[in-house]
Amino acid sequence: MRLLFLAAAGCVIAASAFCQSNSQAPTLDADRDGLANAQENALLSRFEPQFQINAHDCSVRPAQFEPGLAIPKVITDNGTIYAQATPVTENRVELHYYHLWRSDCGEMGHLLDAEHVSALVSRGADGEWKALYWYAAAHENTVCDASQIARASTLNAEDAGPEIWISYGKHAAYLDKKLCSRGCGGDSCSDEIPLHSAALINLGEIGAPMNGALWVKSSQWPLEEKLSRSDFPPERTARIDQLPASDVAWANPDLRPVQAVLLGGNDALGGGATGFRATNTALVIANTHTSNALRKATANTGRALGKSYRGVLHFLNPEPSAPADSVVQPQ
Repeated sequence: MRLLFLAAAGCVIAASAFCQSNSQAPTLDADRDGLANAQENALLSRFEPQFQINAHDCSVRPAQFEPGLAIPKVITDNGTIYAQATPVTENRVELHYYHLWRSDCGEMGHLLDAEHVSALVSRGADGEWKALYWYAAAHENTVCDASQIARASTLNAEDAGPEIWISYGKHAAYLDKKLCSRGCGGDSCSDEIPLHSAALINLGEIGAPMNGALWVKSSQWPLEEKLSRSDFPPERTARIDQLPASDVAWANPDLRPVQAVLLGGNDALGGGATGFRATNTALVIANTHTSNALRKATANTGRALGKSYRGVLHFLNPEPSAPADSVVQPQ
């Protein structure tokens, strides 16, 4: 049973229900971005990622913050996910999912840690929404920036959110567990458990925060900048579109040579490969089409081997000739 508690200062929700202190009237647009609250909440719920966190993270779980305050104050570390839905065009919306932590308790740790994952979703001619791309932020705006971008189809996440791996202590997000050690080598995604979100809370927009999230503008963390920009500029999506459909790409590939040196050699650039794809590609995933092709190739090979085996048996042990009147004539 989902529980909803409303108060003058804000609201608290259990069991991943949406925190919405306003009416769900179809036309209500509390953050004044042109997209109704009900539509925002429906999209954010549908595409919420499946976060995998470390079972023994030193900051426990993403935190819930007290509404109505200008500075972020943690209520509890209960796994709350905050979210934002921003219309890009009439038929495209950018979704941000923020896992906000009491502290970054990794190397060079600090209080308050604002991290996120995002998606660009599009409405088709049939009215159905599908994700086009996913982005995972990892050490943004540092020399160790290992943020990634991928087509939603590569992650099998066109109709729902993908699995996201969160590193221990530093809370960098990865679209695949194998990428966790590919930044500057300081991340670990071991001992993972699924995060059962206590709540999914709509932050609204930076100029019109919802649900008492006044603390998004606090200078104590870079959350305001993250809410104010797109993770899918045209040059970034154009670059991923040039790569094979199986690739997860680095969002900021210009940093890869420096990171390779920090990791101890050029092998960090895609297993020693060179060229455009190696520099841009974070990981190659065997997608559904590849798997189907491999299964088909295996089946065809099996049939060919079986046919050859039967031919050899027939050559070694020929059957007696059939009587002339039993031979079936071609039609």
